[in-house]
Amino acid sequence: MNSRDEMTPKERLLAAIQGKEIDRLLVSPLILNFASRSLNLTVRDFCTNGKNMGDANIACFKKYRHDIVYIFSTTSTLAEAMGTRMYFPEDDAPQVETPFIQTREDLKKLKPVDPGKDGRIPVYLEAIKRCVDAIGNDVFIVPVIGAPFTTSAALRGTERFIKELYTDPELIHTLMRVATQSVKNLVDAYVRAGGVPVTVEPIATGSMISEKHFREFVLPYLKEVYSHIHSYNLPGVLHICGKTKRVIQCMAESGADILSIDTIDLLEAKELVGEQVCLMGNLSPADGMLKGNPEIITAMVKDCLAKAADNPKGYVVATGCEVPIKTPHENMIAFLEAGRRFARLPINLN
Repeated sequence: MNSRDEMTPKERLLAAIQGKEIDRLLVSPLILNFASRSLNLTVRDFCTNGKNMGDANIACFKKYRHDIVYIFSTTSTLAEAMGTRMYFPEDDAPQVETPFIQTREDLKKLKPVDPGKDGRIPVYLEAIKRCVDAIGNDVFIVPVIGAPFTTSAALRGTERFIKELYTDPELIHTLMRVATQSVKNLVDAYVRAGGVPVTVEPIATGSMISEKHFREFVLPYLKEVYSHIHSYNLPGVLHICGKTKRVIQCMAESGADILSIDTIDLLEAKELVGEQVCLMGNLSPADGMLKGNPEIITAMVKDCLAKAADNPKGYVVATGCEVPIKTPHENMIAFLEAGRRFARLPINLN
């Protein structure tokens, strides 16, 4: 444990959820594929092998002691398990190669996922179990699931999928219903493995769709997902990257308890939804973590805290999106040390 910390990450998160006293706010950079660097693995070797994925996240946690350990490789993992073919670059995140739903006839072949055997989900399950066994007493293990809209886009192809919001809403809803059941099946499997699942919906960003489309095609299905997560007495976490101002009110209505946000001013986010949800974010992954230096990152952490530390429903110090794979070690240390120093309660930014 860091010498200035009085609680383990797990104790801190539990207390925060329960509204109890904590030593400091949570400090949680979105460490995803970056964890591969802790064992000098290529991203391909990291994300295609459960032992590698688990052991790298264990090593990463022991190195940095961040407050949440995420298990993740790509937002398309669920779509892959349902039939979309992926391409695995040697040292970058997996990418969609061939979407599964090429024609309307293909809808007849679409089935909810079986997490025990489909795609790479068994890789994730092994990674979760390894992490829970090794470090689960100290920190929550948090597998990341592509939510229904993002999963559906990866099943159909994002560009075509977005056009069909206008031209074929019936097809969109058909995809969404099956994807939502798949998300719920995966939540069940991850909880059984000891994980605390969270959902990411990057294709539903305000950079891509309107509030009207969010309310029609995204919100009803997210509500179903968070109702399911809440049935386990777990919090709902929703991450959407990009510009979220036009959809942030919808995000707050989804049933999610924590909103992880990217390109929106935290003061504005606090004003719009701070009475409804805990906020999380939004230090720049590119300009801060990748291209910045310790002084810049410390200033960014302090700026985030100045804007959002007093959010009525709480605040988590975090990056706005995934920590870039090539982030320098010293920048990660600077982020975590600034968080541990300045996020102590009561907040004092001097």
